[in-house]
Amino acid sequence: MVNRGRSGGCVTCKQRRVKCDETKPECQACHRLKLRCGGYGNKYALKFKDQNHKFYNEDVGSRSRGMMKFARPGRSSESDVQHRNISTALTSRPSEPDTAVPFYLSHYASMGRDMGSTRGFFELLIPAYRSERDESALSLAVSALASEILSLWRQDPSSFRSPRKSYSRAIARLRSAIQDPIERGQPATILAVLVLQTYENASAIYDLRRVSSTHHNGATSLLSSLDSYNMDVIMRAYLRKFMLHTEVSTAIRQKNPLKSIAYSWFESEESIVVPQNPSSDLDAIGASVAELQASHTQFVRQGGLSTSLGPFLKEWMADAKRVNAELLKWSENVPHHWRPVRLISSRDIDSSIPTYQSICEVYPSCQIASIWNLWRVQRLLLAKLMLESLDAWSNMGCHGKAFYCLTDVSDCQQTVQEEVDGVCYSIPFYLGNRTTRSNLSDFTDPMVRLPSQYIWKEGTRLDRNGLEAGLSIEDHRRHVIAQGPWRAMHPLSHLLTLFSEGHSEMMPQFPRSGQREWIRDQFLRVAKLLHLPSESGNHTKGSESTKATTDYNAGYLARGIRKGAILMSGP
Repeated sequence: MVNRGRSGGCVTCKQRRVKCDETKPECQACHRLKLRCGGYGNKYALKFKDQNHKFYNEDVGSRSRGMMKFARPGRSSESDVQHRNISTALTSRPSEPDTAVPFYLSHYASMGRDMGSTRGFFELLIPAYRSERDESALSLAVSALASEILSLWRQDPSSFRSPRKSYSRAIARLRSAIQDPIERGQPATILAVLVLQTYENASAIYDLRRVSSTHHNGATSLLSSLDSYNMDVIMRAYLRKFMLHTEVSTAIRQKNPLKSIAYSWFESEESIVVPQNPSSDLDAIGASVAELQASHTQFVRQGGLSTSLGPFLKEWMADAKRVNAELLKWSENVPHHWRPVRLISSRDIDSSIPTYQSICEVYPSCQIASIWNLWRVQRLLLAKLMLESLDAWSNMGCHGKAFYCLTDVSDCQQTVQEEVDGVCYSIPFYLGNRTTRSNLSDFTDPMVRLPSQYIWKEGTRLDRNGLEAGLSIEDHRRHVIAQGPWRAMHPLSHLLTLFSEGHSEMMPQFPRSGQREWIRDQFLRVAKLLHLPSESGNHTKGSESTKATTDYNAGYLARGIRKGAILMSGP
């Protein structure tokens, strides 16, 4: 980006990283785009109308200041500046008449997120939202999404299940913005499209239907049509980083190869503009996992038993082992403070918190825990595919013996066991002892207990393991209560569907005795916390009807969620 030296431009143009003509009292750039001109000093500064006291006592400012401490060792000063921009956006932004937007931005878009683990979406969303006028496409899109989220917390059963006027207004305004050649190139317009895709993702999950990719594809088209003249290079780089993650996740979920547009983003010169972090490194490995899965799926569809495919299988297995080695190396190179702290039930945490094998692992944030579970799911997927390939080799008779290795089988089964255990150990961190439908009182209810609160009580252990990550005790609690069930939903639904696919005789029925039932029960608990539909319409009768119905409902719900979650972040 060109350095124009010290600028006397208005606050809004500075945030948008565009040149300001410095016309007083309102610059022409803001006037042309119908933006609120932030002015040239404190005299014109816009203030945030804080209404979060309706949910809890501590103000947004203290939470955002805590978030600023999420520093990754050696992070660039540019990232620090962006963090300060987010803090300012939360504590000084246009008045918002509805409580939904500040609730959403505080609990979902700021707390528990940091530049060391981010993919960039929310870090751009908050300052962009602050600079937008009330009736802009982004403001209306955020308001529509936030209203539905808050409705869930108010236990409104219709949330995300029926169209709302706010969503229709956001769509109409977005159409106008896309038709305007200037607005079309603004980051706020693409962010509005992505916010509406987030709305569509949640709606599809609550309807248990396949998600529409209309907004995602629209954002891809907009992003591809812009160059450095239209949009700041850093803004565009972060947006592409987020879109790239979505493309990788979608390819894995749909068993498709990665789209060519995603590869162009990997190879773009802009990829070096913003700093790499473990999240983006994992996305790069995930692209290889997607390719391996796609080629394996094609092999299975072609029959998979022809001796002529032996050389292909041998090469495929070598690639799979290479990618698995990259995943192991990734886990060795993550920041030390990312590593979970293991706690034991009844000794370290309250016995009211359900655990698997009495073990719980606590993470710096829900976001970092979910990145670990994404890594685990990628290793699980590779192990499953490798077992199926080895199974195919063994069925080739003497032709397959040359490629067949019992050590490979043992290694894959061990990987399956370790990574399924790892997912199970993370669930108590997300859910604590909560068992009833989420409501606003959860944030202040002393009976809601989370494993992380016991680490804080020890005083020094948290600091020694780096788990404070800049969040106060209350901030960490609130972000886990808000985000935990959503984050737990993805790996649990993935596990319930992963082992129901494929027919390898080498794949264990499920890793340990009773583990599948434990995962099923935790998944149904998540469904209850999130107000998800719990009945599939199956009414099995008989001596085993209760277990059969529970298994059927959990499987039906998991498959429905996977269809709705295709374009969502996470496993």
